[in-house]
Amino acid sequence: MLNARLYLALLAALVYLVAVPGTSLFRAALSGDALTLRVSFGSPMLWLTTAVIVLIIWGVWKRFAWAWWLGVAAAAFQLVRTGMWVAQHYSLSRLPGESTLLVLGLLVTFLVLMLSPGMRMACRR
Repeated sequence: MLNARLYLALLAALVYLVAVPGTSLFRAALSGDALTLRVSFGSPMLWLTTAVIVLIIWGVWKRFAWAWWLGVAAAAFQLVRTGMWVAQHYSLSRLPGESTLLVLGLLVTFLVLMLSPGMRMACRR
């Protein structure tokens, strides 16, 4: 059961990796504009987010304790950051798009799986 939760958490992180930085690739490819591609890949936040996600996936896969802490802290930070942005720009009468709800759902899923009993003990190397 613990291995299943670990693999589901890794799967949620992989989907998040494809959903967040990967959308910049799709947006640039669909527009066909070199400026869009340069602006997307020129963003330090995109590179930082991608590096942190890859580091978390690798560390949790190897079951390192620091990766568990980094994963929980990064997911909580992104959840609060995204939640505050959604609260400022949307309301219950006008909900955000599917991609925003997908990102929020992935972050909540990752946090719930990482905070489930035994996950911290599984990542203790």
